[in-house]
Amino acid sequence: MRLAEAALDRLGIAHRRNRPTSLSVARRDAVAALDAAIGPKS
Repeated sequence: MRLAEAALDRLGIAHRRNRPTSLSVARRDAVAALDAAIGPKS
């Protein structure tokens, strides 16, 4: 989980941990940045 958080931090993508084993990227601008970095969720 820390690796994913570090990668999101490095990309400047806002995220939060909603459970100890789950990350959430929910803000519209953050989702757009994540889609640009790795592609949209299919």
